[in-house]
Amino acid sequence: MVAFPEGFEVETHRLIQLWVADGFLRNERVKSLEEIGKEWLEDLISRNLIMVIKRRLNGEMKTCGVHDLVRDMILRQAEKEKFMQVTRIHKVIRKFNDSACKPYIRRCSFHSTISPSDCWNSSSSFTRTLYLLNGLKLVSPLSKQVPFLARFKLLRVLAILQYTFREFPLELTKLVHLRYLEFNCYDDLHRSVSELYNLQNLVFGGHSNLPVSDIWKMKLLRHLQVRKISSFRVPSSKEGSGYKLQNLEGLSDISISCCTKELFTGFPNLKRLKIHGAWAECRRDMIFQTLNNLSCLNKLEILKIICSRKLYPHLLPSKYALPTSLKRLTLRCTYLPWEDMANIVTLPNLEELKIKDNGFNLTATTNLKHWDAGSVNFPMLKRLVLKRCLYLEEIPKDIGKICTLESIELHNCRSSVAKSVKEIQEEQESMANDNLSVRGGINKYLVPES
Repeated sequence: MVAFPEGFEVETHRLIQLWVADGFLRNERVKSLEEIGKEWLEDLISRNLIMVIKRRLNGEMKTCGVHDLVRDMILRQAEKEKFMQVTRIHKVIRKFNDSACKPYIRRCSFHSTISPSDCWNSSSSFTRTLYLLNGLKLVSPLSKQVPFLARFKLLRVLAILQYTFREFPLELTKLVHLRYLEFNCYDDLHRSVSELYNLQNLVFGGHSNLPVSDIWKMKLLRHLQVRKISSFRVPSSKEGSGYKLQNLEGLSDISISCCTKELFTGFPNLKRLKIHGAWAECRRDMIFQTLNNLSCLNKLEILKIICSRKLYPHLLPSKYALPTSLKRLTLRCTYLPWEDMANIVTLPNLEELKIKDNGFNLTATTNLKHWDAGSVNFPMLKRLVLKRCLYLEEIPKDIGKICTLESIELHNCRSSVAKSVKEIQEEQESMANDNLSVRGGINKYLVPES
């Protein structure tokens, strides 16, 4: 936790991934590494060593941090045990000889901007983890190379924040022991990234085409996060065969144009997926085919689809199958017809549904903006979030009959929607069901009432 600056909100999934990369967690036959990490985190929270800062609607931890007093204590302990060296102010570096990293410290975190000379004289043979949280200061802003990073040959974790490389730094591909790599770049991912054969987590802050045949060589890859993946396809027969990323569990965020069934079959254990795209540029049959292609991801639990705000021509309702394993679904700016809700209400494991910025909007048959739902729909739904569904007039009263439903959250919807939700809540209270909570703000002036 002291690797991050004071007051920094650490995303819990990032923290657990760093634990895995640093080798703190060990595989068990029954539980995954992420499940073990969550148990560890909950234990630390129960001991009041770590604080939960934000929670998801389902109660899961989203971000965490530590109290200032606890931080001071663990910082002293980290230095005492030679676990990690934290450099918070740049001028402090000059007080320690010429080395930024002490030779016996395996983990270093810099909260200030550093230059190559700050690390040049440090003993790199011991360093396993390096956080550069406030970027780099190169000799020239046009510098393309960072050779000093290649000196840390035994690095397992490298995170470079608040800095964007102009071209892909090929020196990073020499760090073959890396398990976690995070950096920003204006350039595409280079094909030589596949030389990082131990890499488990790649967080790449940039728009990129993925190197076709090379990315499939990274067999240990567990999480691939690129700001926008514009091209990702399966190798042709000439480029190679036997493609599959068996360990890949998280992928974001990939263009809708890449979402073929052939591609998805290469990720048999994918659990988290984020899709982006301008649906206005897609053919109607392509949109529904994409949604149907998702059905082969039979272990997918979290799906986010975020598209442009552009309206496409009126769509007729269509039948498609989403993965029955889905637990959390977010639809934003997708402008699907409300009749398509029929493809979602029957998902047997869905616990959280978020509809944002007209995730559903258009209707091909009538002008009535609502959806139909019976008491047999949404068998496991716990949370419903509606945000800026501007033309939705009401939600069905039978939603209240879902015995698992715990909360409905509204943001910038019509006052008539709020009224229908209030009626649902009052009806449930009259039946001695006080478990349903309603949260959020309503902007009744946002859209004129019909």
